[in-house]
Amino acid sequence: MTVASEYSCLALLAIAEAGERWCKTHEITERFTIPAPFLQQILRKLTSAGFLVSRRGAEGGFKLATDASEISIADVVRAVDGPLAPVRSASKNFYQPTPLEASPAFSMLMREVRDAVAGILEAKTLADMVAEEARAARKAARKTKGGS
Repeated sequence: MTVASEYSCLALLAIAEAGERWCKTHEITERFTIPAPFLQQILRKLTSAGFLVSRRGAEGGFKLATDASEISIADVVRAVDGPLAPVRSASKNFYQPTPLEASPAFSMLMREVRDAVAGILEAKTLADMVAEEARAARKAARKTKGGS
């Protein structure tokens, strides 16, 4: 994953957590310390890819275009970075020839890596990440309370 796809996942997490409320860009930059100009590029890309809707103005911001349970993490990474495969010759969706194709053994290894990564990221949705984030926050709050 590139930094752009990492920040994309974090931005989508913040927007999903906002629910029906329009999420402001400053909320995302403050929470995850994403440089504002970079975040603007990411939000444009996520909107173009159909993950977000935006509204201008003081009451504007960003919302998910679809339910968080319908957004797989694999879809987000593919939209921002392209293939999940470690080399393009192992990609199902973005195939391009690479030097490793000269070796059947390495070609097979790269396809196994692709399948493992894709399997994990396709099985996880943005809704899963929101739920996990909430669990982690509750756990941290309990630790803080118990440690006082």
